[in-house]
Parts: sequence; C-alpha cells; structure tokens
Amino acid sequence: MTKRSTFTILFAFAYGFLLLSPVVVHADTMTLKLISVGGQQSGPDYVYPYNFSFDGSTDLTPLMCISYENAINFGETWTATMVPVSGTELYVEAAYILAQAAAPGASPNTIAVAQWANWELFDPNDSKLLANLPSGYQPQINTLLAQAAPFAANNINTTDFPNIDIFIPIDGTQNQGGYPQIFVGDPTSPLFGGDNDPLGTPEPSSLILLGSGLLGLAAFLYRGRRYN
Repeated sequence: MTKRSTFTILFAFAYGFLLLSPVVVHADTMTLKLISVGGQQSGPDYVYPYNFSFDGSTDLTPLMCISYENAINFGETWTATMVPVSGTELYVEAAYILAQAAAPGASPNTIAVAQWANWELFDPNDSKLLANLPSGYQPQINTLLAQAAPFAANNINTTDFPNIDIFIPIDGTQNQGGYPQIFVGDPTSPLFGGDNDPLGTPEPSSLILLGSGLLGLAAFLYRGRRYN
C-alpha cells in the first residue's frame, strides 16, 4: 500500500470518529423528556430514578424529583434551565441527599428515604406529602436532613458535586398541562452509553482522542510523503 493510500484511509477514519463522537456540552437550557422510572414505588409514588432523554438523545439520564406537588407524565417534554448546585445552600442540600441514593449499592430503603427527604426539603409541611409518606420514614428523613443542612451551610461552594445541577422548568414550554416538576441530577452520567453501556460503546472523549490521534498520524505520513 502506498503512503498516499495509507494517508487517505487514516484521514477518513479519523474524520469519521470525530464527526460521530457526541460532545457533551454543559448548556444553560435543554429539553427534557420523561421516558421511564426506575420501577421502585414508595407509598403511592415512584422514587428515584426518573429517566430522561436530553435534547432528543437516545441515552437516558437518571434524575431525582425535588418538587412533590407538581405532576408529570411519561412522554411529557419541557425546557429546563440548568443551575449549578454550588453557591446555593438549598441546592447543595439537595445534591447531598441525592448522593446518598445514587451511591453504588444504595439499598431500596436508602433510595426511598432520600427521595422523600428531598421532597420534604422543597415542599415542607405539604399536607398531601405528609398524608402519603410511608409509616416509619420520618425519623430517617429527619436524620438525613439534619446531616445535609450543616454540610451545605459549611460547604456552600463545595466542589464535591461538580456535575450535579438543578433542572428548573421554564413555564409555557411543556407539551402537556400543568407545571413540570423540578429535578436534580448529573447530566453527564447517562444510564446507557459511556461506561454504563452494556454493549461497551466507547466514551465520547475516547472517540475524540482516537480520532485526533489518527489525524496526527495521517498528517505525519502526509508530510513524509511530501518530503520524500
């Protein structure tokens, strides 16, 4: 095979990798679509995770609901503003509580208690929430809230949750009635794709690095061909 042929093939592969590699952008707003839930119910309600498609992506990203009163439906879409948790005490508390449920190996009880704790944090003394709260949860919720509050107060600009955001709906953008709920979660950690893809799909950064490396090799061969 000639150097020119090798250069052409490498360039084509490199361009393909770079073109097809999805690049994650930490945008200010995005369109959310509720696809599914994790399947665990606590009382009459589903708890974390709520699985969303972002901007039409086929990947699903798990988020935790933090507003109890508002209702959403499967297939519902809306535009949300992403707000970093760092700098706002209440949001840091929400991230701290979410981290308990999202930790590897978290038990169903831990997940449910964390979900109800965040609901109670954002909708305190809500009569409907208190009526539906499963028996025996309140002492555990109180303990978790008592841990989250001082952590947030002492770490308001924490770097412990660099990728966790609050997703605040923009009124009037929903395609179904009512006002969507507010969610908290990590938009960079999809359920499918990257490290969690059961088919082993490479991470976007890996594809970009591979494409860049192939371009570099193609350029080296091209320069060699010119000067020979």
